[in-house]
Amino acid sequence: QRWNGSRENTLRTLSCYFAFTIYGMNDGTPGAMVPHLESYYSLPYSIVSLIFLGPMLGCITAAFTSNRLHQKFGRRGVAAFATGSYAISYVGMCVHPPFGLVVPLLVLTGFGSGLMNGTWNSWVGGLANGGTLLAFLHGCWGVGATIAPITVNAFVSRGWDWWAYYCKLLTSYGYSILTNYLTISKLGLAIAAAATTVWSFWADCGTSHIASSGQAHSFTFSVFRDKVTLLFSGFMLLYVGAEVTIGGWLVTFMLNVRNGTPSASSLVASGFWIGITVGRFALGWITSYFGEKTMVSAYLVVAIGLELAFWLGKEFVVSAIMAALVGLSIGMVMPASIRMMTKILPVEKHIVSVGFGTAFAVSGASIFPFAVGALAQAGGVQVLQPVILALFAVQLLLWLFVTRM
Repeated sequence: QRWNGSRENTLRTLSCYFAFTIYGMNDGTPGAMVPHLESYYSLPYSIVSLIFLGPMLGCITAAFTSNRLHQKFGRRGVAAFATGSYAISYVGMCVHPPFGLVVPLLVLTGFGSGLMNGTWNSWVGGLANGGTLLAFLHGCWGVGATIAPITVNAFVSRGWDWWAYYCKLLTSYGYSILTNYLTISKLGLAIAAAATTVWSFWADCGTSHIASSGQAHSFTFSVFRDKVTLLFSGFMLLYVGAEVTIGGWLVTFMLNVRNGTPSASSLVASGFWIGITVGRFALGWITSYFGEKTMVSAYLVVAIGLELAFWLGKEFVVSAIMAALVGLSIGMVMPASIRMMTKILPVEKHIVSVGFGTAFAVSGASIFPFAVGALAQAGGVQVLQPVILALFAVQLLLWLFVTRM
């Protein structure tokens, strides 16, 4: 199928891109929230970093339930579950609950992210010219991740508390929505994503999904016998962990280690996400031309060099530039690895294997940022750089092993 082969496919593709933008905002938010949650709740790094660990349970749940939900409800139902989980979580955030309830609410966002990741990656990756389309899909994720820290900083700069980011819906300082500044909350965007994805995939219910895929049984646990799926899942776990750890702790690192201001540090984080976004939009065709196997290796070698320069360069401006270039260099790694999976695995395994792999990988966005938070409590946030270097190095070794099997 082609993305523009029919009106239905075009609408579905665009709705996936919009949903991934919201997903990107979701991943780009925690890092920008760390300083504000630390201040609001008067908590140390080790406790606040639980906001990274909370979504992991949701991601793991999504990895094991995604295929069953597809068979019972189709992509229409999965879209409703994914975006609905976001919306419920954001409603809870709007009442700025005790920190002990913030983490369980983030389990819901992890569940939504896990479902969304597997569902839309497998569908878009299965289209004609899937490599480029996946690059654009993940580029939209990068757009959302770029917007998030800027938006959080803008809200806090106006004197609003952190939770306003989740619930200010077309209002400004209590005045009419037709006057002054208009803002759109994450809750409103989640509702919009729910409407567009469910509507565009309305015909894709459980019955039609089984008929089109030929699957009438759950093969979720079969992934544990599939070496390709397990190795790619491990690779993507490390990649997502490194990516979100950088984005999640960069603001705090630039504040405390490079002595930046809050606004400048937020811009550095946005620069990193911009680099990822530009990489995904600009390098997709290059990656397809030279091949995912070669280019992912090259991207990781470059990323290791840039990350080393980031670590050793002590100036704020140098660190800011290196952060953006690191983002640029790793932008295509995730979509390229997913494309490799869709090339290697048979079509009937795409939902299960790609869905499991990407949902499992999202848990890396919880494990490694939390680990850095625990290490930062003992040794300072400067532990970020050696951890990232180690993650990039292990990714490179694993990629070389997987692609030579």
